[in-house]
Amino acid sequence: MTFLERTEKKKVSRKADGGRPAMEDNIWEQTLFADKLPDEFTDQVMLHLEGIEIEAVQEAPMSARPGRATHPTDTSIAAQLKRARNAQRAFTLKTWGAAAAALMLVGGTLLYTQPTLASMVRSLFAKDSLVDNGMKNVHDMGLVQISGVSAVDQGYRLQVNEVIADSTRLIIGIDVYDDKGNTIAGEIDYATSDFNIYFNERGNFADVSYDMRQGGNQTTNRMEFKFMRPLLTDKLQLNAHIKELRLYKDKLNAEPPVKEIKGDWKLIIEADLAKAKPLTLLTAIDQTYETPGGIQIHMQGASRTPSGGSLEFTTRLTPEAAGRAVNGQSGFHQLNFHLEDEQGKRLGDSTLFQLGRRYELERWSGVTQWFYQFDNFAYDKQKIRFVLDSYVIRERSTASVTFDPAAISAEQPAIFEDSGDKLLLQGLQIGPEPHADPAASQSDKTRAVIPFGGGGTVSHDIHGDTWVAVDETGKEYSMFVGGSVSIHESGAVEMHDGGFIIQDLKTMPKRLTIKRLIVNHQYRDADWSFVIPQTGTNGVVPVPE
Repeated sequence: MTFLERTEKKKVSRKADGGRPAMEDNIWEQTLFADKLPDEFTDQVMLHLEGIEIEAVQEAPMSARPGRATHPTDTSIAAQLKRARNAQRAFTLKTWGAAAAALMLVGGTLLYTQPTLASMVRSLFAKDSLVDNGMKNVHDMGLVQISGVSAVDQGYRLQVNEVIADSTRLIIGIDVYDDKGNTIAGEIDYATSDFNIYFNERGNFADVSYDMRQGGNQTTNRMEFKFMRPLLTDKLQLNAHIKELRLYKDKLNAEPPVKEIKGDWKLIIEADLAKAKPLTLLTAIDQTYETPGGIQIHMQGASRTPSGGSLEFTTRLTPEAAGRAVNGQSGFHQLNFHLEDEQGKRLGDSTLFQLGRRYELERWSGVTQWFYQFDNFAYDKQKIRFVLDSYVIRERSTASVTFDPAAISAEQPAIFEDSGDKLLLQGLQIGPEPHADPAASQSDKTRAVIPFGGGGTVSHDIHGDTWVAVDETGKEYSMFVGGSVSIHESGAVEMHDGGFIIQDLKTMPKRLTIKRLIVNHQYRDADWSFVIPQTGTNGVVPVPE
């Protein structure tokens, strides 16, 4: 599994003086010498200093340094740490942490005489990470939480450092350490891992539905959980069960792993949403629209959270549209829309979401509830417009085309037209399956393909449609669409190397009929947009007792 950040492929250059990584130099320089150290940096330093033996580093006397006052005591790092530990009762935890960070500054050579420490304080916000606008906003507001929860197995420690949480999403960073305490380029195998999120609802722990994506940097594994419904709670708990790690020399350059480790790491991470609740803005939206194709839309409201926000609305099919739809009134349908600022720049796009459990049908009324979460949704600070681009209704279809497979070609294709799609069928090719299992029978190594010719058009992702082929004897063959589809921001759909793949057809028929039984019909006749109101009520409405 690749990281989202691998496309950046930043390479670390080496300096001639000591071979230190230039990128790390810049990160530490900007972090340590910032006007104000962020609280989470101090907290992370304290987490990593626990249990670390730091050798004394002899420095020149303070009196020999221009512009600094003399100090009568031992100025070694070890001595300063010892004095700080003895004085810890007189400091709060945050003051103690700031003192530890200051010690790192006093001992300017510490970072490189103890190079592992420089690599230990990693972050979701490191320069080799992708940080969205919502994450940056949480960081600037001082709402990044520090966990420190860890688990050890097979000589490797997984530790949760930073946590971001509000009513729309949860983000955590997990670093991997070896048995010497060094951070290493380790990637969690998400496919074999289990993640469950719970929150306390009226004394009972309720499961949270989410959409997950992963990323990170050289050492930090970033896991983002986008909730399918806003969480109206003060606290939540993430249970992570990780079973496999992949170790890399360089994660960001998509190199193969140097080692794979199976183990058993269990982490229980608690997140506090209480501080984010009063910073949440709830905005009711009173907007309705009925599309020409028969979807009734009712916008319910928007929310602005520290890490982004969400948009909620309902849809329902008209009786006429329900008559065309598969499953009638409860038939599947969806809106394709985008958000844009006053200059027309896109800020969010519904086509980028995996639907998953993002919608919920109330079967008796036929109303479908929708919830979309965005990372850049500051409608209270700038005017953001909702624009409906198109909409989809899953409908029954009777469209078909019949042809002699031996007679059609690229010059004389058979043409299938329906619901905005025009497919040019070049001919039927029956031959060996290039990726067949060598142990399979000769019959199973054969495939039948009808490639699409140039000049055709598709109006939606036709992979999700239901197709069937029928020969001259009436025998039916299941079939599917091969090739990739690109859906552009404008909503235009482009097919690449597409074609029909017909299963179990081994010989050339005399006549073949291609039928589409179900179509995800995309309509582009909508004309509706509105500006989201910039006012609202602060705080999250609690769940009634």
